[in-house]
Amino acid sequence: HTHSSLTSTMPVGAFANIVCQDCAAGPDRFFGEDTGLEGLGVQPDIVPGEVDADGVYTNGFGRAGRRLESTIILKTGILKDIGAYDVLPEHSRDAPNYLVSDSICADLFADDVLNSLRASGARVELLEVPTWSEADEPSTEPSKTVGEFHRLIDEILKMGITKHSCIISLGGGVVNNLCGLLASFLFRGISLIHLTTNTMGAFDAAIDFKQAINHECGKNLLGAYYPASSIVIDPATFSTVPRRHMLNGLAEALKHGLTQSQQLTDLIVKPLEQDPDNLSQPEYLEAVCRAVIEAKVPTLTWYNSSDFNEMCPQYGHAIGHAIEHLSWHPPERCDGKLHPKPSPLLHGEAVAIGMCVSAEVARLMDLCDDDCVEQHYRYVSATGLPAFVSPELTTEEVLAKMAYDKHHVKMPTMGLCSAIGQMTKNGDSYTWAVEPEVIEKAIQRNVERRDEVLYAAATKERSHLDSPPSVMARWRA
Repeated sequence: HTHSSLTSTMPVGAFANIVCQDCAAGPDRFFGEDTGLEGLGVQPDIVPGEVDADGVYTNGFGRAGRRLESTIILKTGILKDIGAYDVLPEHSRDAPNYLVSDSICADLFADDVLNSLRASGARVELLEVPTWSEADEPSTEPSKTVGEFHRLIDEILKMGITKHSCIISLGGGVVNNLCGLLASFLFRGISLIHLTTNTMGAFDAAIDFKQAINHECGKNLLGAYYPASSIVIDPATFSTVPRRHMLNGLAEALKHGLTQSQQLTDLIVKPLEQDPDNLSQPEYLEAVCRAVIEAKVPTLTWYNSSDFNEMCPQYGHAIGHAIEHLSWHPPERCDGKLHPKPSPLLHGEAVAIGMCVSAEVARLMDLCDDDCVEQHYRYVSATGLPAFVSPELTTEEVLAKMAYDKHHVKMPTMGLCSAIGQMTKNGDSYTWAVEPEVIEKAIQRNVERRDEVLYAAATKERSHLDSPPSVMARWRA
């Protein structure tokens, strides 16, 4: 209804029966014939089905879905005063709400967040997700499971919720994803807010509608598309993150540079080439964060206009997800031999390796030149991220695990780059189906580069070593 004389004294966002001065005869004049159901306008009493020539009856139903929309708020120091920013939906203030955090972030930030939200009048309780230690590094990845998901569901239902309750995530990408799925499942969907505290969340995981947990068969196999009403980023929290986890999120930022912008790639890489300690500088991190948000937002808002908007955020993931999952869950080999287990990879580390292998794939398919491949390795290495598949993983294992990638239909499917900042088109699409033999050869090229790098490093230290195999044997030991 667009009559300019439409008036209402109700506040914005409130429901009201509105009288239009230009439709003084009442709502029936505007809505059409009286349906017999007061206030439902043109809704019919029944929707007749159809019967075709073979006697088959058909009917159907549909309605507009939940709007996918999120507001991003970035401000240094915002967490301590989060209650003053009205990020909690108004209808959630009197409902039981749940702040879900990992044990490390809970110790660092939960008191400030809880005190501020409660001071604003909100009812909020804290639930903690376990943090695990892998190779002396904290990780929540082992908590991104069906078991932990069910545990949180049970606790929340026992403590009590209503349809107006809100799940508030406080942590990095794993906690953001876990909470997103919780909010989408409980009561078929309740409110969701992300308070993301590390670079993986701020540069990627929280800035999306995708929410997921892992399954024993693979990475992110159980999930939903579900929006957080607000995504809050406080760059002050980044100073508490170990360097390895800082780089973890930076890999996702670099992904957007490699697929969308040479300028963004330079913004990320050049300061680290000049001084690796720039990674901890607040000005650098906030500049990267803003630039990545501005590059990613169009791929989410205009998602349905082109499959570029799916292939770009998934760059390096078809291979990366496989090697990440295998690093945490190495398969049992029935050959009677003892095999060293790979070191668990963080998500961004696996994606960095996946992007390098993807560049090898593009070169093998004549979609890019040698310089594009070399730049991939250079940029990944310059940031301090890993570029090579672990020697503890076999090509066959990686290929088998890639079959669980959601884009895999008859063969591995992915987006590929023709140059830095540019994805290559396949007709009207950005999706490429890749023969398994090409993946195998691309991984082999990556492995050969790895062995050359290791041999060169070992030769420099111990010039009497005579061959790459002996160097590799010592390195593996």
